[in-house]
Amino acid sequence: MSQPHDSAMLGLAMRFKVQIDGLDLGHWATCKGLHVTFKSDLVREGGNYEYAPILPDRIEYATVTLQRAMSPEASDRVQRWLRDFADNWMTGYGRFQDHPGATASISLCDATGQVVASWTLRRVFPRSWRGPDLDGRSSAVAVETLDLVHEGFL
Repeated sequence: MSQPHDSAMLGLAMRFKVQIDGLDLGHWATCKGLHVTFKSDLVREGGNYEYAPILPDRIEYATVTLQRAMSPEASDRVQRWLRDFADNWMTGYGRFQDHPGATASISLCDATGQVVASWTLRRVFPRSWRGPDLDGRSSAVAVETLDLVHEGFL
């Protein structure tokens, strides 16, 4: 039984970092889409009125969306990764399914920066990158958004 004075490593939702193929993409303000759905079908059997057997179908993973305020160094690393990915895609891999994809890790940290949990995403591809809306009449923070599709983290 834990004591009230025991210190637990608690992940803080606002402390996480992202790496893709070892390239540190830095800290982000939000990460959405760490979500998995186990699809199944119900089999309707004649004469079975008590229940419908469940047949496993497929596992589906949501698109991971990262968002943060732009900064010179971190935003430049994202742009370099996207350029390298596009170059390889266009010159080395003619079809999307032939591209090996990347491996991404999203690490949740505690208040001291220690990793509490991490997710390793397989065969990661950029779905989209969105830069800030530029408006000379606004004083809003410039935000970048990166959407990643992947084949799973389980």
